[in-house]
Amino acid sequence: MVKAAYRSGTPTIGVGPGNAPALICADADLQHAAECVVISKSFDNGLVCGSENNLVVVRSVRDAFVDALVKAGAAVLTSEEVARLTARVVVPGKEEFRGELLGQSAAAIAGFVGIKREYDIQLIVVPVEGHSCDHVYAREKMAPILSLFTVRNEQEGLDLSLDLLQSEGTGHTAVIHTRDDQQINRFAAAVPASRILANSPASHGVIGFTTGLMPSLTLGCGTFGSNSTTDNVSYRNLLNIKRLAHYTE
Repeated sequence: MVKAAYRSGTPTIGVGPGNAPALICADADLQHAAECVVISKSFDNGLVCGSENNLVVVRSVRDAFVDALVKAGAAVLTSEEVARLTARVVVPGKEEFRGELLGQSAAAIAGFVGIKREYDIQLIVVPVEGHSCDHVYAREKMAPILSLFTVRNEQEGLDLSLDLLQSEGTGHTAVIHTRDDQQINRFAAAVPASRILANSPASHGVIGFTTGLMPSLTLGCGTFGSNSTTDNVSYRNLLNIKRLAHYTE
């Protein structure tokens, strides 16, 4: 739709796809981060383009963070469950999801695939081996499904976050969970994103609910993503303002 609008010959404010990485640092409040991730990516069944799409977790806290995700209602899949999910929801021979998956609840997807837990599944988390971005789980997932990458340290996490955004979602959103303001500033300066969220659920943060950003569901990606603005698009972007200007000596 954005490409069609840009071709229309009418001035257009466009947006782009999201694929937000969420870097979980070694000093993060893991319970808070896990609760943010689950409440965010399960909201509207994962359809918000600014929601988390890839968890990038420092190895030293990975196990504790996985435990926190489970307590928050996520199903972190085993390798056998990942293979079963992939066989049912990915189009054979293509790195894309079946259309029927999009916008379905985590419980519905889990039931379709035969994944069971002793609690109501709010979110499906897919552990990923290695750091390659050339597969379907490293792309935008418009469903309550998240990838989970493991990195050695924050620098490797930043590098992977950059790779993920350059693969898809450039200019949209990135998230970091840490107690270190310097770490936040370093991440924010480096990532090509119009919205960098610190210690916030992404879906709720991008629309301003937990961050104070301009309330909007239309989120520009700027020149990073070949858009005309980095704004949360609102009435201010649509105003025609007349200016009367007097001569000044």
